[in-house]
Amino acid sequence: MSERTVRVGLIGCGNIGAGGHLPAYAHIPEAELVAVCDGVEELAHAAAERSGATAYTDYRRLLEREDIEMVDLCIPTYLHAQLAVEAMQTGKHVLCEKPMAHTLSAADAMIETARKTGVKLMIGQVRRFDHRYTSIREQLDAGRVGRPVFVRRAERQFLPFPPQAWQWDPKRGGGVILDIGVHAADLFRWFLGQEAVEVYAVARSVREAARAAGSFDHAFITCKFDGGGVGFAETSWAYPQGFGGALYAQLDVVGTEGKIQYADKDTNPMLTYTTERGHELPRYFRFMSTTEYAFEEEIRHFVRCILDDREPAISPQDARAALEMALAAQRSAETGEPVHLPLQKGVK
Repeated sequence: MSERTVRVGLIGCGNIGAGGHLPAYAHIPEAELVAVCDGVEELAHAAAERSGATAYTDYRRLLEREDIEMVDLCIPTYLHAQLAVEAMQTGKHVLCEKPMAHTLSAADAMIETARKTGVKLMIGQVRRFDHRYTSIREQLDAGRVGRPVFVRRAERQFLPFPPQAWQWDPKRGGGVILDIGVHAADLFRWFLGQEAVEVYAVARSVREAARAAGSFDHAFITCKFDGGGVGFAETSWAYPQGFGGALYAQLDVVGTEGKIQYADKDTNPMLTYTTERGHELPRYFRFMSTTEYAFEEEIRHFVRCILDDREPAISPQDARAALEMALAAQRSAETGEPVHLPLQKGVK
């Protein structure tokens, strides 16, 4: 194994970039974060101060640096394909936050560019590096509950971002179905080991920010798979503020010979009561969606793939399949009808 390090440029120093990805590099000796970029100058300089990297406000200047071998994209969904393609065309390997893109045609452009340039491309479906879910996958692989036939997943919180944030915008972020539903879709494929053939979703715009943006912030999604498996997801940004701290995630995997159950509250070992604040369940990591450790594992895995010249555990086709399921759910929620997969050519 080579002892060299991979020099990395991080583009996007907002919530996930600064809070999830940036601090992970301090724990990955195989990687050196040498450049950070954000269109908001204050965010770029704050990230540079924390990491010792050079700050940029124009991503093109970062991509011009020949010493940078890998680009880590933590930018709004609708920009993923454009920047990923530009980065790969300069010969850089790309780790990109989920969802892969905002349309299938954009995702296909990313896959084709990776093929043409020969660089590595991985989408950060971070659940696959979270020890809670890798442990469940190991139990399934060991046959502890027989063959998995049904997966139920709930991810419920109050999105704290302001109404003008890109996450609410159906054209830039896709609302809750694209942003969170893609996690559930990938989890279903990963646990069941099957491909989706039909998706049906019922969704609503509950909060004022969702109604104003014309996007959904609460959805129920049912996915049928070619091997007979079924996945059911509840994804929501409409629960009361503070609800998600210890109650964000719930998961049931039903097999032919048993069941695996997981909930955030099951892993919370401390409950405190005070006269002033009532009961409190402390949060042990910043993001409700995953542990900080999982980002570290995800990035380390991709860096090692570059160093050892091997293919990432999550292929671009895996990420595209999860995106296709989320887009089908969005379409179903809009039309009220089940949507069959694969999506027809020309369907976004």
